[in-house]
Amino acid sequence: MSQKNKSHLLNKLWCNAHLLLILAALFWAGHAIVLRMSVGEISPILLMELRWLCSFLILATIFRGKILSYLDQAVKNWRWIMIMGGVGLAGFTILLVYAAQYTTAMNLGIMQAAMPAFVLIFGFLFFSNSINARQCLGFFVSLLGVVVLISEGQLKILLKLSFNLGDLIMLAACFCYSGYTVHLSKKIDIPPMILLCFFSFCALVTCSIFAVIEYSRGLTVYPDFGGVILVAYCAIFPSILSQTFFIRGVQIVGASRAGFYVNLVPVFSAFLAIIILSETMYLYHILALGGVILGIFLSDNEAKK
Repeated sequence: MSQKNKSHLLNKLWCNAHLLLILAALFWAGHAIVLRMSVGEISPILLMELRWLCSFLILATIFRGKILSYLDQAVKNWRWIMIMGGVGLAGFTILLVYAAQYTTAMNLGIMQAAMPAFVLIFGFLFFSNSINARQCLGFFVSLLGVVVLISEGQLKILLKLSFNLGDLIMLAACFCYSGYTVHLSKKIDIPPMILLCFFSFCALVTCSIFAVIEYSRGLTVYPDFGGVILVAYCAIFPSILSQTFFIRGVQIVGASRAGFYVNLVPVFSAFLAIIILSETMYLYHILALGGVILGIFLSDNEAKK
């Protein structure tokens, strides 16, 4: 393939919001698998601190020349960048880890499935985005798919659910990332990967504070070789690639439409667990994926009209 054809193909992919958002969800789902594998390999807050440290160093090294040219723009928008990276990105992952200490995986799945609704509501409140009946239908169909997944298609499992402190923490986490998603719509003259470099630095600062707390409590677990591999995955795929793809997806289709793709994360996580962790596939996995995809189609189809 010639250089011109390669450039054309990459540009075409870069403009394909559906592909970018699906890949972002897939890499985030891989992060969920990595978190399961990281137990005993590395402490959770240290994992996140190293994740954002490596992400920042990688991006700063690759784009060191371009970063300086956008520094003035970053300084002009420093408050927004600090909130987006230090609260939106770092806040979500920190709250997610702490929520997992108090609540069940099913509850975590249910709470995360509510994020597209928060995105729609925040978009309406902050940017006066319209919310129509078909978008609401798409949300509920997509949410139903996630509920089918985490309940394993059994009503009795849902009826046994109870909510606690962890669910309130997870609710705060969803607010963090939903607010982050909505405010990505802000028009700023900085390319996605350069912007992510600034976000990563702010996320690193926040995670470092919590890493000090983790260390002071004697909870720090330093990584061995396996832990280093997990850190590398987290730094490259869910941090750099997923976030860049998601930022670009929001730029193309808007926060409301992009937010629906978040519901693919628990579904992809289930399928990756089947492939990587040798878990068993059941009919409800297929039904859940179908529900989420149908919900995305309904909301996305309406948005195009």
